[in-house]
Amino acid sequence: MLADDDGIFGSSMSDSTRAMVTENAEDILVVIYCFENNIDLDVLLSKARNAFERFAAAENIDSWIYINRNCRKPEWIQLKK
Repeated sequence: MLADDDGIFGSSMSDSTRAMVTENAEDILVVIYCFENNIDLDVLLSKARNAFERFAAAENIDSWIYINRNCRKPEWIQLKK
């Protein structure tokens, strides 16, 4: 489940009208859930970045990996552009 100060706005199974991407969207948050250890997240995010740049003319893309293994202290890793 994803939420902000205004409340829940989507989940991995469903979405809400507040989270819809329209032609007027300027800021988009993309969440990729990955539960497998043998996936190269850098490659996965690079492919996603390339697709957004190619098909949606996306600019100024920031990529972050949030790691929370076994409910331990989570880590945020910002990827280089």
